[in-house]
Amino acid sequence: MFRPVHLIVALLSALAVAGCAAPGVEPTVSERRTVEVPELRADKPGEMLDPAFAPERLRGIDVCETLRAAGLEKYGTPAPEFSPDGFGTCSNYMKDHNGKDFGATLYFDYAVQEPSKHQIAGLPAEMSENGTGTCFVSAAYAGADLKMFETARGVGIQLSSEQGDACSPAVQLLTDVIDVVRNKPQVNARTSGGLAGFDPCEITDPEVLRRAMAGANPDSSGGRGLYECKWFGENGVVAVVSFQLGSMQETGVPPGAPPPPPLDLGAPTAVEVYLDPPSCAIEWEHRKAAADSEFVHVEISNSESVPLDPCTSAGDLARQVRSKLPRA
Repeated sequence: MFRPVHLIVALLSALAVAGCAAPGVEPTVSERRTVEVPELRADKPGEMLDPAFAPERLRGIDVCETLRAAGLEKYGTPAPEFSPDGFGTCSNYMKDHNGKDFGATLYFDYAVQEPSKHQIAGLPAEMSENGTGTCFVSAAYAGADLKMFETARGVGIQLSSEQGDACSPAVQLLTDVIDVVRNKPQVNARTSGGLAGFDPCEITDPEVLRRAMAGANPDSSGGRGLYECKWFGENGVVAVVSFQLGSMQETGVPPGAPPPPPLDLGAPTAVEVYLDPPSCAIEWEHRKAAADSEFVHVEISNSESVPLDPCTSAGDLARQVRSKLPRA
C-alpha cells in the first residue's frame, strides 16, 4: 500500500525552469525545498500544460535514449543495456556508487492520480513511496476532469534503491528527464515506417468504428493514451486500438467456443486471434525489431451481450486500421 509523502524539490534545474533565479544572479544548488504552483491547472480536461509534451511531439522522442541522456551516471554505474517495455516505457537496472541495486523506470504516458499543489520543473506533481525503497514520482503534462475520477496524463519515474531515500533521486531524475524532453529531445528512430509515430485515436474511420460497436457513439474521453485508445459506447461495447512492442498473444479459443471466422489482412502478415468471451482481440505484426516485434492490437468487448459478434467486429475494425498503416 503506497502512502503519499511531502513533495521535495531540491533541484537547480527545477527552479531555473520555474524562473526562480533572479536576473544576473548565478543560480546555486539549495537545500531541499517545496515549491507551490500559483494556479493548479491539471483539472482542465485535455488542456496541455506544456507544449513540449504534446502527444505528436512526444511520440517522436525515444524513451530509452531520454533516460540515458538524463544522466544516470550521477547515481552510479548504469547497466549497458536499457530495457524497453512497449514504446513509452524504459528501465535501467544499475548499481549505485556503493555497488547496491538501483533501478530506474521512465514512463512517457503515466496516469497522475492526484496532481498536488506542488510542482516539478513547473508541472503539477505527485509522489508516493511504499516504505521499502521504491518511490513513484510523476508530473502532469495534460489535464483531466479529476472530479469525475479521470487521471491526468504525465511523465513518471519509478525508482528503487537500497539506500533508503529513493524519492530525492527520483525527483532529481524526473527533473532532468523533463529538461531533456524540453531542450534536448532524443529522436525516436522507430517513427520512420513504424508504429511509434501514429495516433491510435485518430487512425480509425468513425463510421467503421461505430459499426464495430453495434451502432454506439464512440467516446474516447478518459481513454486517450500515447499508444492506446479506448472507446466506450452507451450500449456497453468497448473498442481498443493499441500499438505495442514485444510478443503477440498466441491464437486461442476457450473449450466449447466456436472458432472465430478466418481473417485475412494481406500476406505476409502474421495474424493472431484471441477469443476470451465477451472479448475478442486481433493482433498482427507490423514490423520485426531486433529482439521484439512492433504489432497492432485491436479488441472489441461486448460485456452487455448486445447483438454483436466481437470477433467479426474486431476483424472489420482491424482491416480498416491495417489499411491506414504503411506496409513495413
